[in-house]
Amino acid sequence: MGERLYVGIDLGTYQSTIASSAGASHTIETVVGRPKDPIARNFLGRDVLFGNDALKNKLACNIYRPMAAGVAQDDDANLAAAKAFVSHLLETVDPEEFDEVFGVICSPSHVSFTDKSNLVATLRGQVNAIMVVTEPFATAFGIEEIASSIVVDIGAGTTDIARIYGTFPTEEDQITLQEAGDWLDEALMELIRKKYTGAQVTKDMVRRWKEEVSYVGGDTREAIVELSVEGKKQVVDIGDLVQEACESIIPKIGNGIKQIVAGADPEYQPVLRNNVIISGGGSLIEGLAARVADEISDIGDVNVWCVEEPIDKVATGALALAQQMPDEMFTSIN
Repeated sequence: MGERLYVGIDLGTYQSTIASSAGASHTIETVVGRPKDPIARNFLGRDVLFGNDALKNKLACNIYRPMAAGVAQDDDANLAAAKAFVSHLLETVDPEEFDEVFGVICSPSHVSFTDKSNLVATLRGQVNAIMVVTEPFATAFGIEEIASSIVVDIGAGTTDIARIYGTFPTEEDQITLQEAGDWLDEALMELIRKKYTGAQVTKDMVRRWKEEVSYVGGDTREAIVELSVEGKKQVVDIGDLVQEACESIIPKIGNGIKQIVAGADPEYQPVLRNNVIISGGGSLIEGLAARVADEISDIGDVNVWCVEEPIDKVATGALALAQQMPDEMFTSIN
């Protein structure tokens, strides 16, 4: 084609999204599976599996979730898995049809030099040049809310909160919380095991239940699930436990928002308080915006709202940014 392809990439702990200037967009579970032995290799007919395909065959595979906390884990096996996964993700948008590929990749607000180097390493040889931006800024740019806003991106590995005011946020404008979707899953799993002694549950099971019924505020709701207790099927109601687990993250987010507001220019604090935007997979918790608004109401008038279709907002925002930034903003990684 003799053209340049722009891509926006959101590499998440549990799922990743890519959006391209050619109009393609894909979300894939961030999972890599490698056959455990020659028998598994012959059975599966492949050396590596990705996403749901890997999960369906997880008993025959060594499973890697290489993007813990949104960055590649710093060991050889996970780095190799991350590179293979990114290659697979890029293949979904047909980069070979273009002369060059420029990408904007998103990361949590606070990552180390090693983490950034690992992110770059996963893309080396796959794209010509990249720019790394934070997830809250990519979201704000994509929904055209970069004037004066606070973006709370609740992912699986981290919750990132940033002041956005018309330019790239600085280190001082952002905080990263470890309390996010992953943390919430652990809390819910512990509550289930405590209430139903001997319950056999996995993190994947708990995460699926949470995604189906998560909510905060209001009356306790019913959420009937099947679990095993010492191998025996049991049908139980975990609605109260889902609510309790989801509620436990509200003070963490509220305190983070208050910290970001307090650190802002006092003339702009009223504007920021009235445009708090929640994004990321965690924003799908029903009733979240209202509960967060109630949690931070002691700092004055507030307005809190959730973005629509949050799963792809980081990637589409990154793509919009890639298409508008001059070439000198990108770093060549050939």
